[in-house]
Amino acid sequence: MKKITLEYDVKLLTSDKRVKSNQNGKSYHYKKIRLHKPKAWEVIAVENCMSVRPGQHLNEIQVKQLCDNKQYDVVIGNKGQFRIGDSRY
Repeated sequence: MKKITLEYDVKLLTSDKRVKSNQNGKSYHYKKIRLHKPKAWEVIAVENCMSVRPGQHLNEIQVKQLCDNKQYDVVIGNKGQFRIGDSRY
């Protein structure tokens, strides 16, 4: 059986959009917008599988397809549950 470990990140459901300020045309402020199809699931670990790779972000439809497929054993956790450090070195 192919094992895939995913982490769900709530912060990826929204994005920041730069909007001009009304008082001054040179200043900006940021507004949070909700994404239509967010890619909030990140692949952490993969065993015996070539269809996904670690670090890849998946949307809800892709995660449902993986969970419904009987060939895959999918484990989903919260942000930081399976990863020890968040250093990108």
